[in-house]
Amino acid sequence: MIMSLITAGCNTVGCTENQSSLPLAGFYSSSTGTTLQLDSVEVRGIGAPGDSMLYTPGTRLTEIYLPFRATATETTYLIHYCNQQLSDPSLNDTLHFVYTTSPYFAGEECGAMYRYNIQRIEYTCHLIDSIVIVDSLITNVASQQIHIFYRTSTAKEDHQQ
Repeated sequence: MIMSLITAGCNTVGCTENQSSLPLAGFYSSSTGTTLQLDSVEVRGIGAPGDSMLYTPGTRLTEIYLPFRATATETTYLIHYCNQQLSDPSLNDTLHFVYTTSPYFAGEECGAMYRYNIQRIEYTCHLIDSIVIVDSLITNVASQQIHIFYRTSTAKEDHQQ
């Protein structure tokens, strides 16, 4: 009887699996709008303490988490393309997010977390065509709030040129 009371106090059924507010960005083709899969990219934080490498080449990515710093109002990421034809550092793209941070008490089961509200994004356009902020409020809901569109061409476009 005592055991069931103890385990009932640790129930997290009412809490979502993701207890952190992490911006999720998806990769898309600007010409077709379809999801892209990148496998030759490095993504790292700029000015982040310690090892800032988030993703290394060889992992097939259709989306990436880009954590914001709760103690700052800006976070910047570098995307380095490791494909042999694109590995020149002059082709690196950067994403610079400006945001506000607010603490949020999700409840007794989940505790507190931060929410972020993206104010603006600045980015380079070496291989990136455009970026769309789908939802500027970043919560612990695991959905793509950011869409990164890359310039791509279809076989039909290549044939016409």
